[in-house]
Amino acid sequence: MQIISIATMRELERRTIESGVSGYELMRRAGRGAAEEICKYMHGKDFSRVVVLVGHGNNGGDALIVAGLLNIPTKVYATTELTTLRHEAACAAQDLPNKVEVEVRDTLSLSDFRPGDLIVDGLLGIGFGGELRPQLRNWIAVANDSNCPIVAIDLPSGINGDTGNADSGIAIQAELTVTFGYPKCGHFNADGPAYSGRLRLVDIGLNAPDLSVESTAEACFAVDAAKLLKRPEFDTYKNRRGRLLIVGGSANYSGAATLLSWAALRAGAGIVRLATPVKPFAPLPGALIARVVKNHHGVFDLDSLPELETFMAQSDAIVAGSGWDFGTEIIDILSKLLEFSGPVLLDADALNAVAREPKRWVKREKLIITPHLGEAKRLAEAFDIPLFEGRSEFALAIAARLNAVTVLKGPHTVVAAPDGRCCINSSGCPALATAGSGDVLGGIIGALLSGNPDFPYEMAKLGVFLHGLAGELGDSGLIADDLPRLAALAAAQIRRG
Repeated sequence: MQIISIATMRELERRTIESGVSGYELMRRAGRGAAEEICKYMHGKDFSRVVVLVGHGNNGGDALIVAGLLNIPTKVYATTELTTLRHEAACAAQDLPNKVEVEVRDTLSLSDFRPGDLIVDGLLGIGFGGELRPQLRNWIAVANDSNCPIVAIDLPSGINGDTGNADSGIAIQAELTVTFGYPKCGHFNADGPAYSGRLRLVDIGLNAPDLSVESTAEACFAVDAAKLLKRPEFDTYKNRRGRLLIVGGSANYSGAATLLSWAALRAGAGIVRLATPVKPFAPLPGALIARVVKNHHGVFDLDSLPELETFMAQSDAIVAGSGWDFGTEIIDILSKLLEFSGPVLLDADALNAVAREPKRWVKREKLIITPHLGEAKRLAEAFDIPLFEGRSEFALAIAARLNAVTVLKGPHTVVAAPDGRCCINSSGCPALATAGSGDVLGGIIGALLSGNPDFPYEMAKLGVFLHGLAGELGDSGLIADDLPRLAALAAAQIRRG
């Protein structure tokens, strides 16, 4: 999904209105879509009331549409009398059901909110930039201090839609942002990611932007994942669904291989084989084909190669590096794996081995690397790659230098291809910042690669999105062991639309 500027969004709205769709119909589509996403967010949670904060612009109109559609007691705090609203927002005010209580306030205090409230932010839209008025500064500060979760409409109030800066030093701290038409630059730049929280996109029927004048940056949302997540053919069989080889683990880190194995099987690989130097402490899935390969010190070494080569000949894709630990011959293992003709995903200690001996690096096709920021910086130092401040630019530079699809992990993980394509992931939540989460990601992407070996960039995008959505589906206390099952549920959710 294309990431667009505010100017482009305005132009798309103008063209759509000129084609015969009224501005108020666009607002109604936005409001209905936002209400649906808010209802999904509330499902299973113990909310007793929704409090909607309404400003004087069209963002307030969107919020009023939402207020009229929720089947839960709803109260509106408005910055101005609704009779003073103009254009489409005035239509939304006229259509607001009488059941919705409206109170016009100059300032808010913490006593205006109570436990069990969900706040909907409709104060400022995508056109905001500059200094907040004192009234709005008060409202934003009190909402943030209320300890109530906040859903932002289109963009958190106080965030610049293009730069992502909180221009006044304060903005709505949203747990969920529902945006319309296309994601905006401000969602992914500067302060935008930290204030936007989880992102959801509502299609309101706009035309596609003109890519000849717009940035080529894109974001992956559920609608994009659905295009990549193909249903297995009814007459398929295990070998056709993909054969994945996992080369992972060590005496010190045996759990990584276990997590990878569970994730790969849950993500749909037909056959998963695990080659590891030690038997893991954690239970392995019964569907896994596991082999403890020869070695001397609990890490892969040259004695492991004959068995690894046998497994390589039976595989469509390889995931390697998780839990390897350091061994004096580990770079030789890596060199042999890179001779594999199919796609290879390298993570963790495989990347650290590359950074230690960059002269041994051999560029190849169909390669994915999945560094976190620390690993990426080590690779940058080893290969003289500039340290760009922007995560997308940094990932693209690594991808070009190493000729590898680069998955730069973190909030809004970036997937970059050597040919210049780049995608920012929209799914995920802080619960994914836990030990073993990256191993699960490797298993998911590896499974997808084994069934679609010619599309490493696309499978990396899809795997990252499913991994992020799996984190969102988790309960309090989520650990990496939960993620393989949740990733399967995430895929089922995407297929259901």
